[in-house]
Amino acid sequence: MENKEFIIKESDFILKPSISDSYCFWDLTFYKRVKKRDTGKYEMELGNTMYGIPLSNALTKIAYHRTAKKFNEDNIRLFDYIKALDESYKEILKLCKEKSPEDFDTGE
Repeated sequence: MENKEFIIKESDFILKPSISDSYCFWDLTFYKRVKKRDTGKYEMELGNTMYGIPLSNALTKIAYHRTAKKFNEDNIRLFDYIKALDESYKEILKLCKEKSPEDFDTGE
């Protein structure tokens, strides 16, 4: 049986296993907003990829990325940045919270 690779895709990133048989390391690519020269319109394109990073590091980088997108000002207070970063990380962890084995319906 062929092992198919899966991809985790959100509106702002793509996360996929670095090696198809091992889910210890992941490749993370963020989308970036790019202005097209010919039309002048903005489109989303894939940016640079970070290769072979542990899942915990990928989640942290996603939190940093999302926090940076929230602030448009040139100068912000450190307190505001850390608070927003904490909120972004908690949001991601809330999505990733594991269920206990009792929560799964096994059909038995």
